[in-house]
Order: sequence, then structure tokens, then C-alpha cells
Amino acid sequence: MIYTDSCCCCIELRYGCILISIIEVLIRGIDRFFVDRDSLLGFASLLISGTYLICCTILLIGCILTLRKLLLPYIFVALLHVLILFCECIYVVIVDEFYDFVVFDIIQIVLSLYFCLIVYSYYYSLRDY
Repeated sequence: MIYTDSCCCCIELRYGCILISIIEVLIRGIDRFFVDRDSLLGFASLLISGTYLICCTILLIGCILTLRKLLLPYIFVALLHVLILFCECIYVVIVDEFYDFVVFDIIQIVLSLYFCLIVYSYYYSLRDY
């Protein structure tokens, strides 16, 4: 498995995870304002964003209290989010025209995978506690 010793080459993993949880809470909070609430897809997006928001809050608590088990919900939901974004990108490219938001989704996938790597590395470093 791939691990890292620091976040962004200079930040300790614990503080990197705290920073990730704060950034994700802000992104998911802002994301809720741009969703069409009248459609089924919009409702599903709100549900996923809400779950992601809760898991980011649990991640923040787990990092502050150094509780290893509280890091797992974020990892699972972030990987599920990556899978959903990947399927959405494939669907849009195959069925519809290539839209600009596919590029945004790809950037979001790469960032989410990097964030998962940081959180999993911190989770792995806490195995001795």
C-alpha cells in the first residue's frame, strides 16, 4: 500500500487531516447552494453532500482526539464519492457532449484520492496507539 509521511511535503499528517476536513466542510457547504433541489439527481446530490459533510466533521473530531476509528467513515465516503464522480464522467462523455464540468470532476477525483491517501496514511500511523 502507498503511504506518505507528510501532507504537501511540509505539514504533519495530523494537521493535514484537520486542514482537509475543514476544506471539505467548506466545499460541501458551498456545494449545497448550486444544486437543483427539484430533481431526483439534485436530491441525491444533496444527500451525498450531507453524508460527506457529516463524515468530514467526524474526521475533524477523530484528528483532534486522535481516535483511529473515526477516520474510517471519511475514507469510505470519499472513495464512494470518487466512484460516483468517475461513473458520472463516463456517463456524460458517452451519452452527452463533453461538458466543462467533467474537467472539474476529474480535478475533484484527483484531489479526493490525494486526500484519501493523506487520511489513510494518518490512520496507518495511529495503528500503534
